[in-house]
Amino acid sequence: MRVAKQLVGWAALVVLGVGCSASAQTPPSAPMRPPTPTSVTRKEPGGDAVDPQRAALERLLKEPWGARTDKDEQLLAPIPDWENWKRLRYWGFDNLVGFRYGNEYRAMTVVHIQVMPAGTPVKSETCMRAFEDWARPQIKGFDVRLEPYKVKLARWREQTLVIQSVDGWVSWGIGSADFSAAWTAYPAYPDACLIYGIAVPWREQGELAKKVRDRFVEEGLVTLQALTPEKPYRHERKDEPAAAPAPEGAPPNAAPPTAPETSAVPQPRGKALPKATGASWRFKLAWALRNGGAPRAAAR
Repeated sequence: MRVAKQLVGWAALVVLGVGCSASAQTPPSAPMRPPTPTSVTRKEPGGDAVDPQRAALERLLKEPWGARTDKDEQLLAPIPDWENWKRLRYWGFDNLVGFRYGNEYRAMTVVHIQVMPAGTPVKSETCMRAFEDWARPQIKGFDVRLEPYKVKLARWREQTLVIQSVDGWVSWGIGSADFSAAWTAYPAYPDACLIYGIAVPWREQGELAKKVRDRFVEEGLVTLQALTPEKPYRHERKDEPAAAPAPEGAPPNAAPPTAPETSAVPQPRGKALPKATGASWRFKLAWALRNGGAPRAAAR
């Protein structure tokens, strides 16, 4: 169901695109024919594999790191297989930009700008606390269960970076899902922090989902680049159409009407990055779990 697949619970579920999957699942230990190269696309990075979820996650474990920008090129968010992620904005909670891996949300990331109260030191630890205070009310109405959090301290711009990760389960009334997630807070601006989170739904591939999440923790998160000295924001353009309202009578979690696909495929903005070395960073996205919410995602 599309609504379930677009369920977003900020860092707690960074859009746990879970929902019902009609794809067959193949145990990670069992042999599986890889997808044909021409079938791997941004719409389906798992291609024509028997189990596209497994194929997509295996791809995220082996493809080199790259980065994607927001629409205004104010940051570079690290993601492997960067050309096959779709940039979007999530509805229902404040976020600068997000990225999804495939139309079925094989994995998803999100960027949030956390403004700090005047006089509060802008550090990763204080930013995480402020973010958790903001996120906690977002999960009202959701049944969320979390495993023990893991915390990892790393270095970013000569400052301490607090990284959190967690495995969990969430129910939103019409469905439920297991997931692995992680997030961190970057003390990037004089009066604000940048929060970056990753969530990976299991869909019978829990071990692979954990490995993908851990790859972000160990290799990717510390490579994020903030490109502006001041906190970023969305530069609204006069030629940008207003977001379409939800159909009358639609439930609050319903996705907005989807615009028809066009033949022109815009090129993703980002870049390939050199392979990370010497990484020893792991972070916990348990916090995200507490900020549930079911915003609707509007693809960009």
